Amino acid sequence: MIIDPDCSMEFASVSSTTCCPQPRRNRWPVLAAAIILANAVSACAPRTAMRFDRYDGRSDAGAVAQFQQDDAICKGEAAKAQAMAAPIYMGHSLADAMEAGMLEGQRNQALRQIMVGCMAGRGYSMTVVTLQP
Repeated sequence: MIIDPDCSMEFASVSSTTCCPQPRRNRWPVLAAAIILANAVSACAPRTAMRFDRYDGRSDAGAVAQFQQDDAICKGEAAKAQAMAAPIYMGHSLADAMEAGMLEGQRNQALRQIMVGCMAGRGYSMTVVTLQP
């Protein structure tokens, strides 16, 4: 039996050169650093927004009131779809967190498509606008 002075465990194998198993490290600091880095990188990216314009080009007070109503209805449709979606679990590893982030991006894209489709059905076209920081 070999007794390693750096380890409190005894090993039965003479040819073994391993020491005590290392305690499992907490992965939350790595995950937190990855999230902070992702937020910093995304802060540098230009922000975009959806702008809806009427197909007929009207912009009078009646058209503005109708837009507010249509916008509220379509946001409600997107919110219903989001409420019915299954939750996304992050897990305990960095890979799980990255996968959750990708799934969240796909879900957001689907919700945008619901909004665009709803507004198109009500007579609006969508234009992507880059916002200035």
